[in-house]
Amino acid sequence: MSLYQPLDPFPYPKDPFSRVADRSLSDGLYAYVQDSNGNVWVLSDQPHIHPKVLGFGQSAMYASDLNIQGGEVIDVTNLSGTFQCDDPAGLLAVADQLVRQGLTIRAAGVRFFPADGSPRRVLR
Repeated sequence: MSLYQPLDPFPYPKDPFSRVADRSLSDGLYAYVQDSNGNVWVLSDQPHIHPKVLGFGQSAMYASDLNIQGGEVIDVTNLSGTFQCDDPAGLLAVADQLVRQGLTIRAAGVRFFPADGSPRRVLR
């Protein structure tokens, strides 16, 4: 298993509102980080929040953002400036883990944005 190192390695403390994603999340935009055990953690999205989801400069299996509306994940991507994840298989693994954690993902809601700027791809 390879991990993404944060581009900003400053040891920010873990935000006290960081939590494991589950079906009780309210509708809204979230930054997510998948820890080295595979669990997906979230915080309400805001600028430069990814390093504070796990905190202390920890590496991640994957990170980006997701959008929940009507209790369903309508969009999960690989867009993180801090971790810059660029592996489609990793994003699919995040989607699978979110389902294991009790969330539902809308069809065509898993979207991968290639680092080379080519058009986004719907993975699932």
